[in-house]
Amino acid sequence: MSKICLIVGSPRKNRSCNFLIDQAIDGIKSVDGEFEINKIQITDFKLAPCNGCDQCLRPPHDCPLAKDDDTIELEKLLLGSDALLIAAPNYFGSVSSQIKVFIDRSRPWKMKSYMLKDVIFAPLASTGLRNGGQGVISDLINFGLIHGMIVVGNAMGSPVLEGNIPITSLQKFGLKEFVGKGEVDELGGLIAKNTGKRVAELIIKMKK
Repeated sequence: MSKICLIVGSPRKNRSCNFLIDQAIDGIKSVDGEFEINKIQITDFKLAPCNGCDQCLRPPHDCPLAKDDDTIELEKLLLGSDALLIAAPNYFGSVSSQIKVFIDRSRPWKMKSYMLKDVIFAPLASTGLRNGGQGVISDLINFGLIHGMIVVGNAMGSPVLEGNIPITSLQKFGLKEFVGKGEVDELGGLIAKNTGKRVAELIIKMKK
């Protein structure tokens, strides 16, 4: 059975990043309901910040911090996946501290002969202002490329009206109004859903 992991990279549960991930899951299920889907709230995991000891550069390429935090538990959920999607919030032009720690602590997976090689990877972002989020996407794309993953974006729907990367914003298109309580960024959600569909279709195509 094909396995897809999706990470909600915000310390705030059930907000914009969670919305994007849920939309992506809907897109995946619309293609095939048989996927094993692991939805991960990064804030549920205790991950110690990398301290630059470089132990992961030397065999057996393990991180000494892993014995005291939840890295091993996270690895069990993540490694062996066919696809990984991460939705991260825009915090001062970059990803949340939780996702930055996750990225830094993923270094042993690279050192162990690229354990995420050829995994399909899709970045998603949430931002307060309409024109934010690019730094988040750049950080996530770099993460995917460094691990040798196959980075993809949305390539479904209207190539003019819909963007290639799911970025949801609290700022409406008029720029002077913001999304209110109970409202969602419908366009961002649509792009996230289509990204999920594309990831699912790519997995099926690559398995043939």
